[in-house]
Amino acid sequence: MRLITLVLLGIFSTSLWATDCAQVRKHYQCDGDTKYPIHLTFDDGPADLTPRVLDMLKRENIPATFFIIAYKVDCENYRRQCANNGITMQNCADYQLCQVRKNTLKRIVAEGHMVGSHSYRHDKHSEIPASLMHQYIQRSKQVLGPYLTSQPPMFRLPNGDGWFNRASQPQVLRAVEKYGFKHIAWEMSAFDWRVSDQQGDKILDTVMNEICTKKKGLILFHDGDSEQDHIGRTYTNTHIAKWIPKVRCVADFKPLNYFYPDLKITTQK
Repeated sequence: MRLITLVLLGIFSTSLWATDCAQVRKHYQCDGDTKYPIHLTFDDGPADLTPRVLDMLKRENIPATFFIIAYKVDCENYRRQCANNGITMQNCADYQLCQVRKNTLKRIVAEGHMVGSHSYRHDKHSEIPASLMHQYIQRSKQVLGPYLTSQPPMFRLPNGDGWFNRASQPQVLRAVEKYGFKHIAWEMSAFDWRVSDQQGDKILDTVMNEICTKKKGLILFHDGDSEQDHIGRTYTNTHIAKWIPKVRCVADFKPLNYFYPDLKITTQK
């Protein structure tokens, strides 16, 4: 009797956490049982809690793409900065943290996710000198080369600047293409960078409304923070595992080449 009671309690307890997809679809006014093809993308990393995102992706068997700010894994640059200031590598915290981020980048690739460049720095590329823009794009390819997972390699412009305004600033995309990159934009955004949305389920609500309205495409999240070297978007990174079951009610998680079939996936070292 005690064993039966424990089993029943276990079943009841599990049911409390089950996601009622019918209610979810009704709440967000999604069409019937339709699941829309989407792909998760993450910008501005790697960051301190990116491994938590990777844990979730592995557990949920979801493919994703990460657009990396190259200077965050340019450990040689951090090493030079410390050396110039008379700081040994053993005492150079910035260098040590860079190595942590580089290991996270290696894990991203090892676990089968896609990697693209988010340039070397997160500046608006239409607003900086042309020479610096070219330097950032080229340097990002040099730093990220061993980890880029497609041919042609992927690039996403910081803030979408040069993409949204490509009609008036065509030189930006021309520079991206000059260095052999293919630009990858997004159709939906979590707007998780907005501090006002980092409470409750505001970000989840935005994502669900985007999916149920636009019905297909890439979703932009941020695991990193463009203004921080190591600390990322903590709210997203610590809550996304809770959001995914509801997102799955309306989403069919697809690999990137579902949307970009001409991209050739390459095998990295």
